[in-house]
Amino acid sequence: MSAFDALLDRLPRASFIVGKGGVGKTTCAVAIAASFARRGDKTLIVSTDPAAALADVIGAPVSTSESPIDSQPDLEARQLSAAQLRGDFLAQWRDTIAEIVDRGTYLDRADVDGLVDAALPGVDEIFALLALADLLADRSGKYARIVVDTAPTGHTLRLLALPETFSALLSMLDLMQDKHRFMVRALTHRYRRDRADDFIDQMRSRIDTLRAALADERSVAAVVVTRLEPVVEAETRRYIENLRELHIRVAAFVINAVGGKITTPRDADGSLPRLWIARAQTPPRGIPSILEAFGAATKTAPRGATLTTRRAPRAIKESPTLATRTLTIVGGKGGVGKSSVACALAIAAADDRSGSVLLVSTDPAPSIADALGESDAPWARADVEHQVGDVPGLVVRQMDATAAFTRLRDEYEERIDGLFDALVGRGLDVQHDRAIVRDLLALAPPGIDELFALSLLGDALADQKFSRIVVDPAPTGHLLRLLEMPALALDWSHRLMRLMLKYRDVVGLGETAQELLDFARRTRALDALIHDRFRCGLVIVALDEPVVRAETERLSAAVQSRGVDVIGLLWNRVDRARAPLPASVAGRQVLAEETSPPPIGVTSLRKWRHTWRVLSPSV
Repeated sequence: MSAFDALLDRLPRASFIVGKGGVGKTTCAVAIAASFARRGDKTLIVSTDPAAALADVIGAPVSTSESPIDSQPDLEARQLSAAQLRGDFLAQWRDTIAEIVDRGTYLDRADVDGLVDAALPGVDEIFALLALADLLADRSGKYARIVVDTAPTGHTLRLLALPETFSALLSMLDLMQDKHRFMVRALTHRYRRDRADDFIDQMRSRIDTLRAALADERSVAAVVVTRLEPVVEAETRRYIENLRELHIRVAAFVINAVGGKITTPRDADGSLPRLWIARAQTPPRGIPSILEAFGAATKTAPRGATLTTRRAPRAIKESPTLATRTLTIVGGKGGVGKSSVACALAIAAADDRSGSVLLVSTDPAPSIADALGESDAPWARADVEHQVGDVPGLVVRQMDATAAFTRLRDEYEERIDGLFDALVGRGLDVQHDRAIVRDLLALAPPGIDELFALSLLGDALADQKFSRIVVDPAPTGHLLRLLEMPALALDWSHRLMRLMLKYRDVVGLGETAQELLDFARRTRALDALIHDRFRCGLVIVALDEPVVRAETERLSAAVQSRGVDVIGLLWNRVDRARAPLPASVAGRQVLAEETSPPPIGVTSLRKWRHTWRVLSPSV
């Protein structure tokens, strides 16, 4: 029995293929799904990644609904579409949700409709979560196997943690509905269930089913894909710990693209079965080439793997450094080296002594501490600003956006409790309104926590605490959502303020909305900065691989359509001039050669940046 067949035999009905961006998750997912199909198991491969690379890897179109792959009997594929899932969900339940909010608040129906449209939280993650819940709960026998190709680390961890988040939203809607139940009973002395009660019960049932399925080791397991690179290994170890905290079984450890010096990867307890995939000259694309690569997998490091250290590239006199602006965002597909490039750019910006520089990660799975060689430093485990000792003027921070927004929510809830305590002290009973107003921030739109954290940086720029900020965000899908968030967040905050004004006469909100007003002000300023091409821009990092090139073109087009300027494109880990992308993608393109070992730490990153060289884009 081959090593790959042994892996397949260990997997349950549903397999989540997880890992840091760029490690080969989609390729691994296709290999596993196609192999199950070739065994005669009816198999569905479904992608939750907003970057939508599944079709590029398979080499065939993939629909937003289950559809067969012509070249492979018994295999179907689906690319989850946030827009379609949201539309389908709201077509069925929008009026019901609006009715619940209408019953439970003092808003006019027009205000309710706007709040539901702007504020239903989670969007892509929530609807992807519900779609997965339905797939895992389906026992009709349609699919013997389900293989889930996930987004990079941060996005997927948020997805897997959403049962608790969505349960909190349902609890708030139930509070609103309970106010209606109370009033009906008070007036008629009886209550008859309606569509709103059915909605809440159905959603709870779907989430409870998903929670139970994810925790059932006989039904669901994760396959962790990684590479033997220091930054990737550090994130992988944290990822495995996170999965176990979420009570998700890890079935195996796939070490992809093995070549060069072989080291033993460290997982959480050293007990995971390992599958080693040798590095290919060109990344496999299409089912036949992918199956060939995985069919040659081994249980131990491949024979003949040798030290393939590339020569260190020669430094050049003319620096082609991509210029940083007041706000520089470093984006791209996961695994292309964004964090290393962001660190190198921030070091260069600090070295020119034109003011203090902040290097900040907004990725839920941050890697700048790993790139700086400080994975175990105290600042790497806390949301604090840290002065880099070897680079005067450079401050680093790995933001915990969820914790920042949680603090805002907790402070808001404490103030609301205080106000309603005063009303109760005057002999009033407003328990339903108290619960509803207290939990209003549960109606936050998707990604609001990341935008809230990033908006705080605008104050630092306005106060001239930093002259420049370099941001290392989450990969493509998260980045695009973040760029769309200011307009959505402003709409949400205005509608929420209108709701709070409705309660002002009832409960006297006083200054409890000040945080919301401050957030709206910061968000407006951040939106203006992001769309100012002289002060803000995006540096795109890419690899010269077909799937990455395709995603890079889509990213550039999407960013520019949102009014954000592209400063330039850095081709990472290349050892010769390749075919550049058109100037419409990026007018300035730079090459950064691959080195072994990869640049880790300030000294190596600084030397590496000085080897970058300009490549003229195509017309």
